Amino acid sequence: MNRSTVLFASTSLLIAGALAPAALGQCGGMPKPAGPSSATTGGQSGHGGASAATAALSASATTSRRQPVNKMCPIKGGEVDAESPTRPFKGVTIGFCCPGCEGKWDKKTDDEKMALLAKNAPEAVTAIDAAVKPAAQPDFKPVQPDAAALAATPTVKVARGYLEACAKADAAALDALFLDKGRATVSENAGDEGTWETYRDHHLLPELKEMPGFVMTVTKEDVQTFGTTSIVRQIGSFTVPDPNHPDAPRKYLAAITYVVVDDGGTPRIAHLHWSSRAEKKIDPAAPTTPEAKPGTGASHEHK
Repeated sequence: MNRSTVLFASTSLLIAGALAPAALGQCGGMPKPAGPSSATTGGQSGHGGASAATAALSASATTSRRQPVNKMCPIKGGEVDAESPTRPFKGVTIGFCCPGCEGKWDKKTDDEKMALLAKNAPEAVTAIDAAVKPAAQPDFKPVQPDAAALAATPTVKVARGYLEACAKADAAALDALFLDKGRATVSENAGDEGTWETYRDHHLLPELKEMPGFVMTVTKEDVQTFGTTSIVRQIGSFTVPDPNHPDAPRKYLAAITYVVVDDGGTPRIAHLHWSSRAEKKIDPAAPTTPEAKPGTGASHEHK
């Protein structure tokens, strides 16, 4: 082997060592870097690879390693990986499904971050609410407008308009409340229902046709605003006729979360999450042993 061949082989090994960690750090289930290699950290600070590795290690060292409060990644919606980088946000720690998502997160505004959390990890929004309570006021709660002011809030009007349009099965009125052209999404009982248009045609309207006069009684309603994004929550119940027991309709408990954004000066729903379950009825004659099975819950929106 001549001298030029040896020099070429050595150079190839150095390049491979410098590129390997970057290639392994991509999303998509690829293995994560086990640590810095000697090719990028061993006394070669004058090379670009060593400088990049040093910067990466520094960023990693300053990244918060507290337990993430979210279960799902706000960027891709995948399950949070405990080994991936985290980011502090509004007093809590946000986790991601894989390296690379944190960079996309860093480029978002706070309003966009809150909207992503409300869509993919609503438990993080609850944790943020708890984190911002003043230590000297453990019973502090975000100030809510009174009933009249709440009813006049544009974003709350949108949420109430949704229920009113559902009661009439008015497709045109419903469409006016959502971002159009596939920009709005819907989730139901933590399941992805796709775009608003898909949900409207294949789920909501067919069910409302079978349930004329659908009415949800709202017992609790609140709104939180983050810049141009608002999160409206409604908790209540509705009844569904039981063909086998006409005089005893089934009662369901429900909760709706709306992410409302500004669309050219008009508030519209960017994401809606519906959750419901059948109310459990206590049967005095039922056994109280651990073997007794609990009642089943509703698996879809208005049924």
